[in-house]
Amino acid sequence: MENSCLKPHFYKPYQPGFEKKINYKNFVIPINHPLFGIVSDFYQFESNTTINNEICVIPDGCIDLLFTYTEEGVSKTVEGFYREKIIVPVSITGCAFGVRFFPGSITNILKINTSELIGKQIPLMDLLSSDYDLEKMKEISNFNDRIVLMTNYILKKINKVYDSSKVVHYCTKKIISFGGNISVSELASETSYTIRYLREIFHKHVGVSPKELCDIIKFQNSFAILSKFQNDNIALSLSNFAIQSGYYDQSHMNKSYKKIAGSLPKKLYIEMFSQKNH
Repeated sequence: MENSCLKPHFYKPYQPGFEKKINYKNFVIPINHPLFGIVSDFYQFESNTTINNEICVIPDGCIDLLFTYTEEGVSKTVEGFYREKIIVPVSITGCAFGVRFFPGSITNILKINTSELIGKQIPLMDLLSSDYDLEKMKEISNFNDRIVLMTNYILKKINKVYDSSKVVHYCTKKIISFGGNISVSELASETSYTIRYLREIFHKHVGVSPKELCDIIKFQNSFAILSKFQNDNIALSLSNFAIQSGYYDQSHMNKSYKKIAGSLPKKLYIEMFSQKNH
C-alpha cells in the first residue's frame, strides 16, 4: 500500500449510507466544471418508508441543498452536516435531489453563519428570497436536467467573496490537498493570520474550527480507503494504515474514529455495510 494513495489531490465526501438507497445516482464535479471547488457533487435517490427507511450519515464537513419530491409537492431545505455519526430516519416516500457543497462554500450563496446549520435542517426559503429557477425545480424530473438548472442557479447566485471567504477557501483547499494532515499553525503561517482569527472565520464560513475540519477530512479519506480494502478483501494492517493515513499511531486513529463516528474503524465498516442493500 503506497503512501500516495492516502493523500488525494481532491476531496470526494464519502457517504456509503446514501449510496445504498434506491436508484442512487451521483455526478461528481470534474476539474473543468465551473462549479469545481465549490460543489462536490449532485446526487439523487428514492426513498420508501417500508424499505431501508433510514440513512446512516457520517461527518463530511459539507452543507447540502436538498429537494424532496413527494405527492404533496417539493420541499427545499438546507442540510447542515453532523459532528458525529447519526442515523437519520426517512419518513417520506418519494425522490430526493441534493447539491453537496464543499466545506466553506455555502456562504457563496447563503449569507449565514455556517455554525448555525450544524446538525440542523432549515427551510431554504427562510434563507433566500423566491427565485424562478428554484420554483422551476418543481417541474423537472430528469436528474441531468436538475443538475443543469441548479448549476446555472448557483453560478448566478455566487457573489464576489469577502477577504475572509478567500482566506477560508485557501485554507480548505490546503487542508483537502494534504488530506487533513496539516497543522493550524502552518495555515496561520502561510496566510499571515493568527490562529485565533482563522478559528473565527472558519466558525462563520465552515461551522467548525480548522482543526476539526482537518480531523473530518482525514477520517473521510481514511474510511473511504479502508472500505475499499475491505470490499476487495485485501489484507490490511491497521497499525500501518493508521500511520499512512496521517495518524500518529493506531491508538490515535481509534480515538479519532470513536470521537467522529462512535466506533472503531473495522466496526464502523461493519455497521455501514451490514445493512441490507435495496
